[in-house]
Amino acid sequence: MSDEAPKHVFISYVHEDSDQVDGLCAVLEAAQIPYWRDRKDLGPGDAWRAKIRAAIRDGSLVFLACFSDNSRARDKSYMNEELTLAAEEFRQMPPGRVWLIPVRLDAGAVPDWDLGAGRALSDLNYSDLFGKDHTAHAARLITTISRLLGEKRPDPATALAAVEQAASADRADLLKRLTKEMLLDPSRRIELDDLVSQEIQRVLAALKDKDRVAGPLSGSNEEQIVRIAEAAQDLWTLCEPFCASLQVAARWGAAESLTPWAIGIRSFVAAAAKPENGNSALLDLRHLPGMVSIMTASLACISSGNWSSLKALVVDPSVKDRAEEKPTPVIEATDPHKAFAGVTDLVTNALARATSSGRPLDDSLKDFTERNNGKYHTPVAEWLRLVLRPVFADQWPDDDSYDAEFDRVEAVLGVLVQDITNVRAAANPTGRSWTRAHWYGRSTWRSHSHGNPVNDLVHDFETQGAQWGPLRGGLFGGDETRTRAALDSSQAAFTDLVNHRRFM
Repeated sequence: MSDEAPKHVFISYVHEDSDQVDGLCAVLEAAQIPYWRDRKDLGPGDAWRAKIRAAIRDGSLVFLACFSDNSRARDKSYMNEELTLAAEEFRQMPPGRVWLIPVRLDAGAVPDWDLGAGRALSDLNYSDLFGKDHTAHAARLITTISRLLGEKRPDPATALAAVEQAASADRADLLKRLTKEMLLDPSRRIELDDLVSQEIQRVLAALKDKDRVAGPLSGSNEEQIVRIAEAAQDLWTLCEPFCASLQVAARWGAAESLTPWAIGIRSFVAAAAKPENGNSALLDLRHLPGMVSIMTASLACISSGNWSSLKALVVDPSVKDRAEEKPTPVIEATDPHKAFAGVTDLVTNALARATSSGRPLDDSLKDFTERNNGKYHTPVAEWLRLVLRPVFADQWPDDDSYDAEFDRVEAVLGVLVQDITNVRAAANPTGRSWTRAHWYGRSTWRSHSHGNPVNDLVHDFETQGAQWGPLRGGLFGGDETRTRAALDSSQAAFTDLVNHRRFM
C-alpha cells in the first residue's frame, strides 16, 4: 500500500440501492470518516476499472459490501467485480483481520462468497442498516470503522448526530446502548457526561421555548384537548432518550457517578418552576420532564436496591421555593399531577387511551366523549406507567412484575415526601401547612386486589429495623424515629385516598 494513499472506506453497492447508500454516506460524513464511492470519486474520462482497483488495493482500510434484494437479483454487476478484488485482497490478510464488512440493507441473507481458506463472506459479522435496530448498528459501525482507520473513537455526540442524519430511528435505544458501554469505563466518563449534557440541553431548550406555551389555544374544546395532549406526547418523546440513559445509570451506576443525571433532573424541575407568560395548561406541562425523570430514576433505583443512588438523584437535588426562598427537594417541587393541574381529565384519559391502544388522540378522546366508555381511575399514573414501560422492557419481561414495582415506587416516593414534610413542620411549626404527597396513583385502587404497598414498607421496616435498605442508603437521615413517623403518616394518608376513591 502506498504511504501517500489516503485512508478511506470503500463502498460497494448496486446503483438501485443509491438512496440507502446516500444515508450510509451521510453517516460517514457526519462522523468525519473519508469514503470512496464511484459516483463521488469517478470523473469524466477516468479509467474506472483502474481507479476502482487502486481505491480498493491502495487506499482502502475498510471495505463495505452492501447487499439487498437488488444486488442478489443481479447475475452480473460491477459490484461483483469489486467483490472479486476484495476477496483477493482479503485472502492475503492475516487471520482475524477486520477489513471486509458485509452491510445488509434488508433482511435477506449475505451471499456465500468464497474468501478462501474455507471462509465465506456469510461467515463474517454484518451490520444491519434497516429496521428498528438501524440506529444501534449504524453507531456501532462508525465506532468499528474509526478504530480500523486508526482514529480515536468518535465522541457520542458525533456518532449520534451522524445516525440522526441517516434516519429518524429511535434515539432512546442508542442513548441506552451508549450509556451501557461507557458507564463503567472511567476513560469514557467525559464522553458520557457530554452526551448526557447534550440531552439535557435539548429538553431545556424546549422548556424555555416561549412559542411552545403561547396562547390562547384556538378551535373547539375537543381540538384544544387534543392540542394539549399532543404537547405532552411531544415533551415525552423529547425526554425519552434522557430517561433511557438514566434507567441504565440509576440501575448500575454508583451514587457518586450520577451527578450528570441529577443535574438534569434538577434543571428540568427548576425550569418548570420559572415564571412565564402563556397558556396555563401548556405552562403546567413543563413539569413533565422532571416528573418522568424522577419516576424513571426511582423505578430503576428501588427495584435494584440502590437506595443511596435514589437519594443522590431525587432527594438531595433541590430547587428554590418561590414562596419561601428556600431549597425544596425535587420530589416535593414536582409530581405527576402538577404537569396536568390546569386541564380537564379528558386530556389525561385521552393520553392514556391513545398510548394503550396505539390509536390517534382525537379518536381516543371519542371513547369518553361519544362512546361513553369508562374513564381511568388515575389517568395520569396510567399514562406514566404506559410510556415508561418500554424503557424498562429489559428489566421486567412481564407486566405483572413491572406493575407491582410501579405500585411500590409510588409508595416509596409518597413516604419520602411525607418525611420532608414532617422535618419541615418540626423545624417551623408556625409555618404554612403542608399537603399530602401527590405521587400516589394506581397503587390506591390496585391495593384492593394487589395489596397495600405502604403496609409492605412498614412490614419491611419493622422486620429489618436499622438494616432496612432505605435507612442504610441514608434516606430519612438514617434515623429510625423519623422513618417511623413518615411511615405512620403515610399509612393514614394512603388509607384516606383508598377510601375516597372507593366511593368515587
